Amino acid sequence: MKNIFSNKYFILLSRLILGVVFIIASIDKISIPDIFALNVQAYKLLPVFLVNLAALIIPWVELICGIFLIGGYYVRSSSLLLSGLCLIFIIALTAALSRGLKIDCGCFGPEHNSPVSWMRIIEDICLLVLSAHIFFYTNTLAINEGEMTA
Repeated sequence: MKNIFSNKYFILLSRLILGVVFIIASIDKISIPDIFALNVQAYKLLPVFLVNLAALIIPWVELICGIFLIGGYYVRSSSLLLSGLCLIFIIALTAALSRGLKIDCGCFGPEHNSPVSWMRIIEDICLLVLSAHIFFYTNTLAINEGEMTA
């Protein structure tokens, strides 16, 4: 079973899926940051002075990590950053659900209105599994972080 997960084509597929998802998720957030800031604020988890900062930084991290995953640069670092974001998203979604907030998740920007739900949490768990797969099964002996990988 380990051979399947460590197969370079399976890892490449995971990288492509995760990279494309996060690039798509970042585009509307970057182009309309004020709407994403309102989505972040709706979770009521951050102090007001951090909302705009988070709304500006998160989409760019998503975009850059997605590009790096697809391009094969800094694969482990990018997957680790995206794992952290997925964990934060899972915690935020769970907190919103547990408090009964009826808000847009903000996952893919205002063009893709999607309410907070267990389905969103499951999707983020799947993305977390993909990013963990990439992190743990990318061969660190054969890859220098700055070199392109297949």
